[in-house]
Amino acid sequence: MFTKNISIFSIVLLLTTSVQASPNDFELDVISYHLTIEPDIEKKYISGTVVIKFQIENDANSVAFKSGNLRVDKVTGDNVVGFENRDGSLIIKLSEREKKENELTIDYHGNPTNGLLFDSDRGQTFTIYSTSQWMICNDSPGDKALFHLNISIPSDKDCIASGQLVSQVRKNGKIQYSYQQNYESPTYTYGFAIGNFNQAEEKSGEVLLRYYSQDYTSGQLMTIFKETPTMISFFEEKSGVKYDQSRYSQILIGNHYQEMSGYSTLKDTYGKLVLQDSTETNLISHELAHQWWGNRVTCKSWNHFWLNEAMATYLSAAYNEYRFGQKKYQSDIDSYYEVYEAIKNRGNDKSLVFANWSNPSNDDRNLVYFKGAYVLHLLREKMGDEIFWDAIKFYTAKYFGESVETTDFQKAFEESSGIQLDGFFNEWIYKNER
Repeated sequence: MFTKNISIFSIVLLLTTSVQASPNDFELDVISYHLTIEPDIEKKYISGTVVIKFQIENDANSVAFKSGNLRVDKVTGDNVVGFENRDGSLIIKLSEREKKENELTIDYHGNPTNGLLFDSDRGQTFTIYSTSQWMICNDSPGDKALFHLNISIPSDKDCIASGQLVSQVRKNGKIQYSYQQNYESPTYTYGFAIGNFNQAEEKSGEVLLRYYSQDYTSGQLMTIFKETPTMISFFEEKSGVKYDQSRYSQILIGNHYQEMSGYSTLKDTYGKLVLQDSTETNLISHELAHQWWGNRVTCKSWNHFWLNEAMATYLSAAYNEYRFGQKKYQSDIDSYYEVYEAIKNRGNDKSLVFANWSNPSNDDRNLVYFKGAYVLHLLREKMGDEIFWDAIKFYTAKYFGESVETTDFQKAFEESSGIQLDGFFNEWIYKNER
């Protein structure tokens, strides 16, 4: 049972420790990022310029953005009086001013060691999770912003990125692709992938679905992702919210899994597993579920990370129940419980609301995914199917496009159902040990 579902457990081992609370969580509000970037796959190098519009209290004498190991060449703006890089952060000193609104431009370059992965042998590069390793930004999940991307790549390669493609211009053997995301999302959902890909596409209602891989044929891609249209319909029905972009892409590349805004990356070899067993679609459904729960209803801080990951993990099991039957669903739930039980036996059970997510262990990550999904299963059993799914719809619609904490989740479920849930939440979500 555990080995049959082992592929989904690999997700938590791929999260980077850079996912942590930002010192700007309660004072900085980024409005938009306008990024112009050029990656060099052979040199594993990037150069970029990011224009950041933001609000901060007018008595703040500095603002901090995460910068990884990027080297900052210049920072300009009406209120900029100096800057320094310190411990992976860019500290920008600000002059006195009357308004909260600010705009600054940062020129930078570097050789990212994570966050942006290069495979020069295959001529590929793609982003994974740590956005501040390739774009200077505020990496707090609760600080959602608009995103505009201009990216220049060799003209013989393909590009997939967050947002809607608005233009592509050829110049000097390269193409500059421009993407615009017209709704706010957290920076960890920004990304791109570049390479030479086989492609397939189909429609799900008005949504264009595109599938990419260097190693699978177009026909194989259609087989691997054949459940995607049904998954979209299922998540729309369970959430009560239509998928709100015109496209959704899935890329089999590298050795990682992650949801981005409007697309997902999945481990290249995962395609073989699906071709061997058409029911092994947990990771496809998990990443797609994040287009609702995670990308659009987002944890306000990483301390409430379970609201992203437990929801996506549980909804992937719920899809299996819908598509492949109760036995498949119960197999998933049993596997989740087995992971959780092993953590308890090691004495590592914790509250799903973490006091600190700055250095999570593998057990911590497994808790937010698998204890969290198991708890949602128990909550469904307690409330009954109809009331539970009505509460999921109410919660999703109420907070769609917003950032949430666990108290918001509980209050939404109580408001929808009329059921008092203090006892359940204290026992299963807030309690440190069982």
